[in-house]
Amino acid sequence: MSEPLLKVEDLCVKYRGADSAAVSRVGFSLDAGATLGVIGESGAGKSTLALALMGLLDKEKAEVSGNTLLRGRPLFTLSEKEFSRIRGRRVAMIFQDPIGSLDSTLRIDAQVAEAIRIHSDPGKDVAIRQARLHLAQVGIGPDILKAAPYPHQLSGGLCQRVMIAIALAAGPELLIADEPTSSLDTILQLQIIKLIKHEQLRFGLSLLFVSHDLALVSRIADQIMVMYRGKQVELGSTDAVITAPEHPYTRELLDAWQAGRPKEGAQVGPA
Repeated sequence: MSEPLLKVEDLCVKYRGADSAAVSRVGFSLDAGATLGVIGESGAGKSTLALALMGLLDKEKAEVSGNTLLRGRPLFTLSEKEFSRIRGRRVAMIFQDPIGSLDSTLRIDAQVAEAIRIHSDPGKDVAIRQARLHLAQVGIGPDILKAAPYPHQLSGGLCQRVMIAIALAAGPELLIADEPTSSLDTILQLQIIKLIKHEQLRFGLSLLFVSHDLALVSRIADQIMVMYRGKQVELGSTDAVITAPEHPYTRELLDAWQAGRPKEGAQVGPA
């Protein structure tokens, strides 16, 4: 059996001064091309987990322990310089606030080009051409780019497409999506999910999808990990977690989802 792309062992994160850990003893494996959905309410530790995996937590404010292996290579022992070579190139992240994550003063094609040039600088002109190709592949073609070249001119959905283009610009193996649809309406959520899955299949990406929305996660994940108050309380295949949840909190999430689902035969929009 081949080793997993990502293996997390006993991961803990404690913010200095806090009484309890934000993330406590989390462990899982993610195979190449597979999708793990991380589910939980606000404050469950999901985003802290994602930031820890990206090496983006402030070391002066957060103490991280445990072990994270990317194709067998430990990440937490790397220097910041070594981690920066991996961040974006092998592991990339889509953040939950697309508008706030983009530079409002810089053209969107230049921002994608910047992500390309950080890891393999083909020259400014070539990088811009590559960036525009990436943007076109996520639905932002020349017409949109001409009419709205800056982030503040774009809708939230289009800004999230820009973030996806930036995340994929350097050809990563693992994509971490932290609540990528939380600020979007239902139709746009489905469009972004469909786009992420399309790009995952096109590039053979592994995907760690963080959300509070069990319905969305159940659409795309092979496995689901449930977090509650910083702890991993359930981990299993999507079918197993949905049909036979073991933890009371998971059952609460399922009950809430079932209560909010439309009656049989009702239209819920495109998948």
